[in-house]
Amino acid sequence: MKKYLALLAVLASTILNAQAGGITEIKGVSKKTKPGAVKLYKIVHGSMEEIASSTPNAGGAFKFSFQPEYDGFYVIGSGKASAQDFANVKYKLYVKGKDKINLELNDSTYVLTGKNTKENQVLEQWYKLTYNIEQKSIYRNRPLKTYVDFFSALDAAAIQAKSWTNGKATGNAEFDNLMKLTVNYDLAHMAMYFLRNSGTFPTKENYNAYLKGFNADQFMQNEDLLKFPYGQLLLKYLVMFKTYKPGLGMLPLDKEAVMTIPNDVLKGEYVLDYASTVNSYAKFVEISDKYSTYFLTADQQKRAHEIAAGLIRLEPGKKAINFTSSDVTGKPVSLADFNGKIVYVHVWTMNGQIKENPLAQLEEEFQGKDVVFLSVFAGEEKDKENWKKFLDRYQWGGIQLFADPQIQKVYRITGNNTLSSFMLFDKNGNIINLAAPRPNGPTGPGKAQIKAVLNEWLSKS
Repeated sequence: MKKYLALLAVLASTILNAQAGGITEIKGVSKKTKPGAVKLYKIVHGSMEEIASSTPNAGGAFKFSFQPEYDGFYVIGSGKASAQDFANVKYKLYVKGKDKINLELNDSTYVLTGKNTKENQVLEQWYKLTYNIEQKSIYRNRPLKTYVDFFSALDAAAIQAKSWTNGKATGNAEFDNLMKLTVNYDLAHMAMYFLRNSGTFPTKENYNAYLKGFNADQFMQNEDLLKFPYGQLLLKYLVMFKTYKPGLGMLPLDKEAVMTIPNDVLKGEYVLDYASTVNSYAKFVEISDKYSTYFLTADQQKRAHEIAAGLIRLEPGKKAINFTSSDVTGKPVSLADFNGKIVYVHVWTMNGQIKENPLAQLEEEFQGKDVVFLSVFAGEEKDKENWKKFLDRYQWGGIQLFADPQIQKVYRITGNNTLSSFMLFDKNGNIINLAAPRPNGPTGPGKAQIKAVLNEWLSKS
């Protein structure tokens, strides 16, 4: 009896704790023309991390029920947890616990339905005001004749934004203050994103009133930037805006770039974000030696240690991190299946440029030797049928595998390399080179390089 009463006490305590923590419930209906998984993301250091996924039922209904880790913005949508995933629309929601949020998702918009919090009602109003600007800047679903079209819409929204939050108090002071930040940070994000990605290349002389009066430092005075799902990306774009040089792409990590950020914690975030893209421990040590004084918070120091530890695991001679993917028939295939052979891996995405299989000629030339060529497509489940059609259309033979994009994260495949990269492993399943020479066509110099490397390793056995 005592045990029974004790169990009841524990259960009651658990229920009370859950209620105190505040379970948030998000219910919705997806009315997209191509329905797929609906994802929920949290914001960590100004970037998104997926925390849940829901597959809508036959009627399009989906649901999330969770205990939020913090009061603030979460994101709902689809696709990668990236502020640069312009192919998949995402929306901010404000969550504080014990929320009831009801919405409808369409191809490029969301609409609140039924019962909702005051905070999300205000957020939806702001979303509607900036919808056209966001579409033209980030998602680019509405073709632009020139940048003049976007600049005109941006100027009009900027004028409205100055007093937009007046009279929109929700009774939640924390949210009301965040909303005042949001109208400014959102416009800055859309403006900076447009400048970097629109392809229209306006010069400073062509800037509109908003950009001519734009003060990048205003957004880098404190860590407020990191409350937004695009915070890390906007930080990079703000630095690029301040250090603008015609024809220069993404900035290298140098003193000029780092020192242009007025807040030291944000300096650390900028450096850590860059460090997370390098694929050698030596390069990380070089970065750390120069800029570790800006790893100020315990969390930043922890992340720096984790980056270093991860890179040490990927040094040449270390055991490869095994991965398992499915072939065109759905059969699972692992890297470890090919122990005893040299393995040359091509990791690629559907970028519209690759049509000829870069491994085909090498496979012919090394036929009968202890070399295996793996072609690994990194994509989401919705991409699988298009991948199969692509392979059939362009007659890609050999071992073709479909992998989760996580493989790129595990092996630190970043930047332009996400489109196409090559890795080489020895017969014992150890790393030879995670940035192996590329074939570069049937007669290019890259093909001669990789042939020489393969023959060298074959001769060692």
